[in-house]
Amino acid sequence: MSTMKAIRVEQLGGPEVLQVTDVPKPNPGPGEVLIQVAAASVNYADTMQRRGTYPGGPEPPFIPGLEVAGHIVARGDGVHDVEEGQPVMTFTGGRGYAEFVVVPAHLVMPLPEGYSLEEAAAFPIVFLTAYFALKSFGRLAAGESVLIHAAAGGVGTAAVQLAKQMGARVFATASSEEKLQRVRELGADELINYKEQDFAEIVRRITGGRGVDLILEMVGGEVFQKSIDALAPFGRLVTYGIAGGRPASVTNRQLILNNLTVTGVNLNLIARTPRLATTMRELIEFIRGTRIRPIIGHIFDLSQAAEAHRLLESRESFGKIILKPGLLASATTHQ
Repeated sequence: MSTMKAIRVEQLGGPEVLQVTDVPKPNPGPGEVLIQVAAASVNYADTMQRRGTYPGGPEPPFIPGLEVAGHIVARGDGVHDVEEGQPVMTFTGGRGYAEFVVVPAHLVMPLPEGYSLEEAAAFPIVFLTAYFALKSFGRLAAGESVLIHAAAGGVGTAAVQLAKQMGARVFATASSEEKLQRVRELGADELINYKEQDFAEIVRRITGGRGVDLILEMVGGEVFQKSIDALAPFGRLVTYGIAGGRPASVTNRQLILNNLTVTGVNLNLIARTPRLATTMRELIEFIRGTRIRPIIGHIFDLSQAAEAHRLLESRESFGKIILKPGLLASATTHQ
């Protein structure tokens, strides 16, 4: 039986539980394809699964990793609409931190025009989450205002670019002036350092007390509560995470007084429906001919997954973090 390198979580815990191990190389079944992974994206959900705090997350032992890009190297029975050797990006539902991964053929997607494999690995989750939050659920229209929390993160950097392309005025929060200046380069109009400023107060001051039309929120707790206060009448809040670890709630009285709407986005649920593929095609067409791309802040070798998780959890990263199988070996070979 042939084997491959993968990162496996044998027990829940800190980044140190991410261990390189040899595991059986998978084979594609009917309707599946085998992908040789060129790049795997690191998502905050991966860190939550590793700690055991992700709702419905896997039990050890498991291989984390929710999205990858690479080349199809084998097809299972009944797969005819993709070719071996074809570069693709895909959701994996897990098992992405590995040299090879098997996924259902209907989940593989072609790379956006001009994208590298690293950029493609960083695209599906963050850009679809941002697009669903802004357009499908947030109903953002040209001329409206949107507040994007954690604008220096993966979804945040995607949302800033997409919102500007949609013609919105973008308010962005981040944890440092350096991050905020980089977010400005992506198109943000109003910058808020959430460690030093009260974002709700700043929003109300800049908008003359009105608030913003749409807020993208993924922290929960107090950030969620204060975001409700920063919404304009008829405003919408779209929440897609609980990164702060504290769930939040809203009263019907708050919603009724200003005709507010609160909506959740769960990409895992959407991925089980035909809506995913339809929206992905719409999104790729939307960005065609633009300069919109995933922002990749750091690239690690697959064996450095623990370091990648430490960086992400430190809040010091900018954009997306990528793992590449064989990166260190390749660097050694070319020295």
